[in-house]
Amino acid sequence: MTISDRAEEDNDMTLTPGKIEIDVEKASVEKIPYICNDKENNNTAALEKTHSRMDEASIVEPPPKNIIDDIPDGGYGWAVAVAGFCANFVMFGLASVWGVFSQAYSTSTLAGKATTLELMTVGSTLNVCLNVFSPVSVLFVRFGTRFNYAFGSVLMCLGIILSGFSTAVWHLYLTQGLLFGFGASFLYMSIASVIPQWFTTRRGTAMGISSSGTGLGGLALSPMASFLITKYGIRWAFHILGFFSLGICCIGTILVKDRLPSSYRKNLPIKSPIQFSMFKMSDFNVWLVGAVIALMGYLTPMFYLPKYAASIGINQTDSSNLLGILCAMNAVGRIVLGFVADKIGRLNMYMIASALAGIFSFVIWPFATSYGVLLAYSILWGFTCGTYYALAAPITGSVVGMEKLSSGLSILFIASAISAMGTPIAAAIQQSSPDNGYLGIQMFIGSVYVGGALICLYLKYRLTGSLISVY
Repeated sequence: MTISDRAEEDNDMTLTPGKIEIDVEKASVEKIPYICNDKENNNTAALEKTHSRMDEASIVEPPPKNIIDDIPDGGYGWAVAVAGFCANFVMFGLASVWGVFSQAYSTSTLAGKATTLELMTVGSTLNVCLNVFSPVSVLFVRFGTRFNYAFGSVLMCLGIILSGFSTAVWHLYLTQGLLFGFGASFLYMSIASVIPQWFTTRRGTAMGISSSGTGLGGLALSPMASFLITKYGIRWAFHILGFFSLGICCIGTILVKDRLPSSYRKNLPIKSPIQFSMFKMSDFNVWLVGAVIALMGYLTPMFYLPKYAASIGINQTDSSNLLGILCAMNAVGRIVLGFVADKIGRLNMYMIASALAGIFSFVIWPFATSYGVLLAYSILWGFTCGTYYALAAPITGSVVGMEKLSSGLSILFIASAISAMGTPIAAAIQQSSPDNGYLGIQMFIGSVYVGGALICLYLKYRLTGSLISVY
């Protein structure tokens, strides 16, 4: 539609040869997608497009104009960031300590009843459910973020509590895997969607606060789980962690808050966030392949670290401390490398970090036969391994465009479920290795990280025509 056509339909706009006047007060946001900024005392006819700074991934339909214009970039948004911290603390903290529980199960309750492959697949099932069910929460957006947060918290903590009653490995698939993962998917999408409603220029800081809960959760819960298992047994360790997590989630439920008014949310149409036409974009397909392949190496070292530490004579307390340090460095790495990514390019940072994580698995882990060397690997690999979770959204936005970001992220989350197969593949490699050695696992982890980085390097060349530009 041309400006003259628009003027004929609406008396809010008039045209003169050297001047454009728009009654912005009367203009509807739905009718005029861009606001005309008349510069230099209305002496120019040039139109300047002024975009909303609200992240399009955080909304389903364009919000009211006052919601767009009045983003506080702080204020109560910091409380919402703390709610995100609580969610990530529980979600990924409990997920990352599954290696501690699997090692305990293999030497007690399920000794001789479940193989390493079956136990490791429990943790992978959790990750699959978290990713596959994430787009489902979009269907509940009309009920508000607090509802989704609370609903997911109850299911997730119930899964942990019920895990304590497990006497067979399939019980763990249903509780620790399916129920916990399904509940966690609601928390994951709640936080991903609500924080951008409160921040613009400080969004990176807010997301950093929220994301840091991931590593700090592992740091706190790993030694806590080890202590509880030793003192009270696996069953009560699960029960205590479940109720402890429920308390943390209650704090987050109280703090989390939407900026979108409830009257607006209730009128939102229910529609699928997935657009299959996205698969026609070659660059997006390359990004999917590169991201999924690199992510296949993420969970395995966390799950296998306690088991590997025990194989070289490290006691349970020290092995859980190593896992906690790894998780803490994961949190630090996401914040620091996310900041560096703003300077050198997000795709560049993702490639560098993934390549380093692979190299550390190639050259340090195979020679980690003492506590000190394994500690060095935990620090270095932990610092570089988790950049996907910090950079996936901005990289996807730069590949597909902001108008398609919501659909692109939904597809990426579902595709990321494939990466959970990395742990069962690693377990199968170990079973076929002489003396159940770990060299095959170490080479597999290094290969997928470096392979994913090389695919993303190819993507960068497709997008920019250069291998050294900032992107």
